[in-house]
Amino acid sequence: MTFKRATAMAITAVAVAALTAIGPVAVSPARAHAQLLTNSPAVSSTLTKQPKQVSLVFDDDLIDLAGGNQIVVTNSAQKRVDTGATKLEGATISVALKTGLATGKYQVQYKALSADGHPVTGNYFFYLKIAKKK
Repeated sequence: MTFKRATAMAITAVAVAALTAIGPVAVSPARAHAQLLTNSPAVSSTLTKQPKQVSLVFDDDLIDLAGGNQIVVTNSAQKRVDTGATKLEGATISVALKTGLATGKYQVQYKALSADGHPVTGNYFFYLKIAKKK
């Protein structure tokens, strides 16, 4: 056996012994960003009655920082139809909608601040098909 090979084997034996003595090392999973669980109105849903608010529920509590959590709802002309005051309660953010919305396509854009400090953003559409009053 050569000196280099004997040295390599000795180093390997010491490393194995050290790892065995330490025992298993607990590895905690990396904290993931909050994930959207449910939303109301639902993605691509068609409603026959105007909702009072848009509500988004995430799988973890959100951080309450100014501007960190926001929902913006716009109509097909890109005009805001929400009241502008996003509310945060634990893992839920919501915003009230203005009254008297017309039939059409509405976009929900959101930004939520995860407990790990990272923003989660997204958007989706829902549709209103309100019957005309006779």
